[in-house]
Amino acid sequence: MKAIIGKRNGGQPVRIPSSKSLSHRALISASLAEGTSVIRRIVKNQDTEATMRALRSIGVEFEETENYELIVHGVGRPSLCREKIVDCGESGSTLRFLIPLFSLCENEAVFTGHGKLMNRPQTIYEELFRKQELLFEKEGNLLRVKGPIQSGSYEIQGNISSQFITGLLFTLPLLNGRSEIRILPPYESKSYVGLTEDILEQAGIRFQDQGERITIEGESTYRPIDLEIDGDDSQAAFFAELAVTSGHPVTVYGMRHNSRQGDHVIVSLFEKAGGRSIPVENGYRFEPGRPIGFEADLSDCPDLGPALFAMAAACGEESRFTGCERLRIKESDRIEAMRQELEALGASVRIEKDTVFIKGAPSLKGGVVQGHNDHRIVMALSALSPVCEAPLVIEGAEAVNKSYPDFFKDFQQAGSEVIME
Repeated sequence: MKAIIGKRNGGQPVRIPSSKSLSHRALISASLAEGTSVIRRIVKNQDTEATMRALRSIGVEFEETENYELIVHGVGRPSLCREKIVDCGESGSTLRFLIPLFSLCENEAVFTGHGKLMNRPQTIYEELFRKQELLFEKEGNLLRVKGPIQSGSYEIQGNISSQFITGLLFTLPLLNGRSEIRILPPYESKSYVGLTEDILEQAGIRFQDQGERITIEGESTYRPIDLEIDGDDSQAAFFAELAVTSGHPVTVYGMRHNSRQGDHVIVSLFEKAGGRSIPVENGYRFEPGRPIGFEADLSDCPDLGPALFAMAAACGEESRFTGCERLRIKESDRIEAMRQELEALGASVRIEKDTVFIKGAPSLKGGVVQGHNDHRIVMALSALSPVCEAPLVIEGAEAVNKSYPDFFKDFQQAGSEVIME
């Protein structure tokens, strides 16, 4: 599928979908409780569907109400994996969050995935399982695990992925004895660990976070939760970008002003690019100014990378982005993918190790660009359409279904012309 995107003139406010990161965590916590949980405004996309599908394999039941509530009938500690193969789709969160949990099942758990998922590194878990003499076997597109993992002391590199820390944080409370996770500096994506801890606190799990050391009490019981999922600040970035590229303000609802999401930094980064982020009830109004070059450290907000790279392409001065290394191991190599497409449009991109320099232009060429089977690449390129001389045609636009199925509908509501073919 391709999207043909034209200019933008004005438009209406948009409401971003609920946080995918929080939705994954709420689903897992509710599933580990013995009882019924209520989750309101949970996001529906391919990634959260993958997590729900996987959790059903251990006996969890989900029930949707007419009021957009999801009722979760949890099972407590996982005991049996009922599916021969657990399909995680293309969701790295699903796979990495559930590997240690599913090791608690009495039988072997077999995971699979699509796209680049099964090629993404799992070294942290592989070494952990082998050190404990447990099964961790990669064979083609299948990963076999059998535990259970044991309580104790775990040491994790802080610059790999916080998803491994989250997977352990969900699992260790269910084991006998106290456990400890030591994070070796540099500790990146710490905000994502904070989101996990917020959910654990609501579920009654006992732990103590001392910065680079987290102590978790064992023999714990998850209690049911009742919560509403905040909006996904990472998705707001594409509308902030649209404000910069179009020169017209965009109001985004669904953003909590005191959000702990690392991607909430888009509010201050928009101002670094020359705009004003004005708080409104339940959101922000992004008012653009003269686009200027800016700097950003992406080590704690890697998902903002594509939107910020594209935003920089609309600024006449050079922008500098550090801490970009982990963008290479997402759904695509997001550094290389954005380099290819931005250069094809007429921007200048220079890469030095984990630092990316982008010098934009007053106008870009437009024409055909590729989505690289990556939802964030597609959305970031879409918001460049106002500064393109010719209509922007994005091949592979269906990739947005991974996290934001209604993106183009909302993009049109924000005032942009979109034709889907």
